[in-house]
Amino acid sequence: MSKNVVVTGANRGLGLGLVKELLKSKDVGKLFATTRNPNTSPHLMMISDPRLVIVEMDADSDDSINKAVQQVAKRVGTSGVDVLINNAGVLVGVDYTKPFKREDAAINFNVNCVATMVVTQAFRDLLKAAAKRHGHSQIANISSMLGSIELTRGSAPRYFVAYSMSKAAQNMFSKNVAIDWKPDGIRCTAIHPGWVQTDLGTSAAPLTVEESTSNMARTILNLHESHNGMFFDWKNDAMPW
Repeated sequence: MSKNVVVTGANRGLGLGLVKELLKSKDVGKLFATTRNPNTSPHLMMISDPRLVIVEMDADSDDSINKAVQQVAKRVGTSGVDVLINNAGVLVGVDYTKPFKREDAAINFNVNCVATMVVTQAFRDLLKAAAKRHGHSQIANISSMLGSIELTRGSAPRYFVAYSMSKAAQNMFSKNVAIDWKPDGIRCTAIHPGWVQTDLGTSAAPLTVEESTSNMARTILNLHESHNGMFFDWKNDAMPW
């Protein structure tokens, strides 16, 4: 069974890496890669694969999200979307031990949590269609170990606190979707990609994009019922909430 896959934030970093790795799989039928502006996504545009469809989508705009969903719907028809990978994210540093700008903290939540909620809801009907046709569909929310409350200990850099809080909130969303949408055959899993050499992770990170995304792509395509409502890392090892 070939799968219709949507990857958000696919213009660079983990998103672009996931697109490249997913296209190596014969299990992928159509792959929809979203980006705010295709004209400023040269590495994405350079990929030559007939299964790849580049979709303009600004996750901060409801109108843009709805147009993107409509574009995907026209391509997939009644087969729906088998896998939605919510990858788009941002890290804006906030040191709460000093005076800080409210909007700097808020942007982490708006992008990492609220936008993820809006995008997921917008694709719900397409996810339901795939589940009806194939028995289930899958949401993979790209999270972070920094969102794990259990792993928060010691003197971690407080620069990350707003980002960490937004990912913890996203994890709660993942868990709720896994419960609430299970009757529709829609599964939801949170995935920590590791500390990766991206613009967000910086060059100090130990993992390359390829090392992380090659494992994540395999993990995501092979998620099953036992993974629903769980939190895993890029190696498919369980993570604590």
